[in-house]
Amino acid sequence: MARTYAVLVGIVLALVGVLGFVKTELFGLHFNTTHNAVHLLSGIIGVGAGMSGAGASRVFARVFGVIYTLVAIAGFAGVPAVLSTILNLSLEYNAIHLAVGLLGLLAGFAGDSSTA
Repeated sequence: MARTYAVLVGIVLALVGVLGFVKTELFGLHFNTTHNAVHLLSGIIGVGAGMSGAGASRVFARVFGVIYTLVAIAGFAGVPAVLSTILNLSLEYNAIHLAVGLLGLLAGFAGDSSTA
């Protein structure tokens, strides 16, 4: 489960990162350079983890699950304006980050160490 999460989320994040550099608005969401770079880097790390094996996939899913969930919570709680502007946070982004984060936590912590 963690391997699938790492590869799929990695590919989607990398694509969104690259597309965001080409087109600043996708699906009604506005992207900036920082947001694109974070997505691209997260995606590359995710694909790399997914290709590296079950252990790396679980670590990616857990770590990025925590990070994306915390970013969503911070966004919903109303982070300082400067951070919100840098990351381009909005209700839609917060919901997406929460879904990515919670799915990562589920994938990373589901099952025992023999499953991925």
